[in-house]
Amino acid sequence: MNKDILLMLAATALTLVVALGLIRKLAPGLLGGPVDLQLVQLDKRLPPFYKGVFRNGQADEDGFLLKDPLTRVRARPFYPAVPVPGAGPHDVLGFRNAAVPVAADIVTIGDSVTYGNNAVMEQNWPAWMLAALGRKDVNVYNMSTGGWAAVQYLDMLGYAVAFRPYVVVVAFYTGNDPLETFQMVHGNENWKWLMDTDGISLDGLPAFSLDVPAEQQWPVNFDDGVSTVFTPQLRLISNTAHPAVDAGYTIMAAVGRSLADKARQLGIKLVFTIIPTKELAYADKVKAAGLDAPEKYRELVTAESGRVQALAAALQAIDGVRYVDVTKPLQQAALGSTALYLGNIDGHPVAAGYKVIGDTIAAAITGLVPAPPRGLYALVNGKEYYQVLVKDTGLWYFRSEADIESNGWPEGVIPMLTQRQVLRLPQHGAVDGVDPQRFGPACCPH
Repeated sequence: MNKDILLMLAATALTLVVALGLIRKLAPGLLGGPVDLQLVQLDKRLPPFYKGVFRNGQADEDGFLLKDPLTRVRARPFYPAVPVPGAGPHDVLGFRNAAVPVAADIVTIGDSVTYGNNAVMEQNWPAWMLAALGRKDVNVYNMSTGGWAAVQYLDMLGYAVAFRPYVVVVAFYTGNDPLETFQMVHGNENWKWLMDTDGISLDGLPAFSLDVPAEQQWPVNFDDGVSTVFTPQLRLISNTAHPAVDAGYTIMAAVGRSLADKARQLGIKLVFTIIPTKELAYADKVKAAGLDAPEKYRELVTAESGRVQALAAALQAIDGVRYVDVTKPLQQAALGSTALYLGNIDGHPVAAGYKVIGDTIAAAITGLVPAPPRGLYALVNGKEYYQVLVKDTGLWYFRSEADIESNGWPEGVIPMLTQRQVLRLPQHGAVDGVDPQRFGPACCPH
């Protein structure tokens, strides 16, 4: 063989060996083989998955809220349940749930009022909503955090999709959402696309502080024994006539439209509500009691009522969404002798107030979550095809056509099931034997 040809072949072989070595080191996945036997080089720009989820010391970090570059704050993962003042437990993602489900029929998104401050987790409004629906086959996952507003609600929908929900309920809050929404868009480059806020500032607005001086508090003791303390000047900051507040409400409406667009594309049913301040919730009770309300209280009730009506109209004008009014039910319930809020300046409801919200939303969304499948179905998982039996107690699969026929199922077209429909069903394995009462048409008609 020609010497030149030998040299060329040797050079080619050497080049191939070097190339394969580099590929094996830098991109082993390109060489194929079982995934669990392939090594991946550590990339400092992208932390390993488990390092990100189970960060060292995460459960022991100080503070209830942690800083976040996109959502400004997030709740601390693994926070324990604290009965008083009503906080926790938090799951691994930092949301107030006992666990992270593989799928959620309903996802709720909001701030501290949807999180459920002042109530145990089983008595926040998402929990009352689930109880009022009266369906054991439905579950709810709450993706809410104190300090959030419309921008974070929009951000969370992108993550909520992972749970493949049928329904997403988004709850705005007039007590501070408008200003917090404006501040997020105005001060965070990631969200400036929502609105051009150049030229708009907070000048002229008092600083928002929950440390309300005594002269700005209005203690009220109603004749029926209900008592509370109103802070109208504090809540007026997010409802007064001001360019920043106007912008906040404009962005909230824009977020509503963006949420609806995303939900429509994903086939998710979207529900909106607006939770009012304590002052507006008690407005009818104050009027019925004939109390001489301070000027700032009257100003707040008028301003907030107009803001709620305008935002509600904007949300109701969005195609394909459902709006639930919880202000009127709260005002009606407040006329009774059961306290809906604490007897101090805290603006969050207590369990009774959350129940009103949860019951009202449940009544409006009944039927939005489809009924669970029951009977004989075909289920495709990748390239595998199964014939399965679905009952209240879970799912079985048939090994053969003979097993199906021997349990009394007639020949015919079998409806298809999606993986989403059976994600949370207990799996009982194969139908073992002939028992038409358990595994035949009589057990679970469509």
